[in-house]
Amino acid sequence: MKARSIVIGLLVSAVFLYLAFRKTDLHEIGAHLGGADHWYLLPASVLTILAFWIRALRWGVLLHPLRPIRIGPLFSATMIGFMGNNLLPMRLGELVRAWVIARSARIRGSAALATIVVERLFDLFSVAAIFGLILLFAPFHHRPFKMGVLLALAVGAGVLGALIFFHLRGEDSSALARRFLPRALRPRVLRLLESFQSGLGIFRDRRRLALIAGLTMLMWFCFAVVVVLCFAAARLEAGGETLPPLASLVVLVVMAIGIMVPSGPGFVGTLQAAAVLGLAIVGYRDQNRALSFSILYHATQWFPVVAVGLVCLMRENLSLAQMGRLTSEATLAEGGGPGQGDAR
Repeated sequence: MKARSIVIGLLVSAVFLYLAFRKTDLHEIGAHLGGADHWYLLPASVLTILAFWIRALRWGVLLHPLRPIRIGPLFSATMIGFMGNNLLPMRLGELVRAWVIARSARIRGSAALATIVVERLFDLFSVAAIFGLILLFAPFHHRPFKMGVLLALAVGAGVLGALIFFHLRGEDSSALARRFLPRALRPRVLRLLESFQSGLGIFRDRRRLALIAGLTMLMWFCFAVVVVLCFAAARLEAGGETLPPLASLVVLVVMAIGIMVPSGPGFVGTLQAAAVLGLAIVGYRDQNRALSFSILYHATQWFPVVAVGLVCLMRENLSLAQMGRLTSEATLAEGGGPGQGDAR
């Protein structure tokens, strides 16, 4: 892991922490946390792990054209990877996730990484769909947010169009790479394009595509319920403010976008700022209570994931030190990649 990545991630987190916590009362935030109904965090944590199990199932559908993989290795790789996101900066856990499944399933690391890219695109489409739902039925009026919704829908449509073009005309992309890229980079980029093209093969199978869409909706439903449970844990309405029916979806999608920003380990700062912004969009103005909610929600995404991730790490006979060393992109980009005999 490069020191520059660590420094950049920590700086980004520091900036967003400042934005989230400025003009707040730390003692009041502490009092809200102390007075929270912590029992709600138990089902929220269980639902979080269930959502990751569903994510692992969906990943298996994406990986199936490469090789059918049982849910056990898929779940282990998923939890180890997201534990890596909680412990490493700049979302480097995604590289760890690809390496772990490539190691256990004996597939190329670059191919595994390509399926993760496709998976993230499905997440982008689902966020755009939730945005559309909010735009149609939201009972509140926040012009900048609705403009952002329209922009997100436009971006989602543009990305979908680009994917369809790449899927139908993948040979043209390879030809352009051969023509314009330096000879030294050409083999690696062509391998990545080939892997990405194979990941897009899922668009040829309508049944699997429908299964992925269903699992994606189920996963986001679980996370939305986690948000509702954390609303209750933080007693957001104790201060006299009420939340509109779609508040959980608004806060969820704003947080989902916020943590897309590369930052320090565990999305510290970006998640807090996004949670406060999401609650402000639905008209909730008590920033101290909003921050207490963000901390409680963050706890449900950090402690259970790291705990289960550590168990999965031991199950795979790996260590945290190895996980840190696996965050080099070169490991995944080489020809055979892990799974071809070099996965020690």
